[in-house]
Amino acid sequence: MATNQTAPFNYKPYQMRHTAEFGTFTTKENGMGIAIPTFTSQFKLHYARVSQTINQKYQALGTEYENTQILAVRHDKRLSAQLACKIGKQVYSIVDLSVRDESYLSYDLVTIKRYKGGDSNG
Repeated sequence: MATNQTAPFNYKPYQMRHTAEFGTFTTKENGMGIAIPTFTSQFKLHYARVSQTINQKYQALGTEYENTQILAVRHDKRLSAQLACKIGKQVYSIVDLSVRDESYLSYDLVTIKRYKGGDSNG
């Protein structure tokens, strides 16, 4: 029987030490009148990095999940796959959102991939 080794159901508070911003893109005009998409933050969440096994990385080769990262965040109804994620100065698009809301202390898994195009620094 296969089990999901990627995502434990419980994370310790010390694992949730990183912060990510979630938001959308708005267009702003630069000095030449060209509309440039810019990240606009809507809310911040603490997250834990989820490690992928080598087997999982090999299975992702050649798919949209290649070069992705997985974040575990406390369940939040504001999360959706249409949002973008900003960590530091880098913006990521959400590839997949695995929602787990079975209990009061549930975690969602957010699969992100580096965003290419536009102004990612906002």
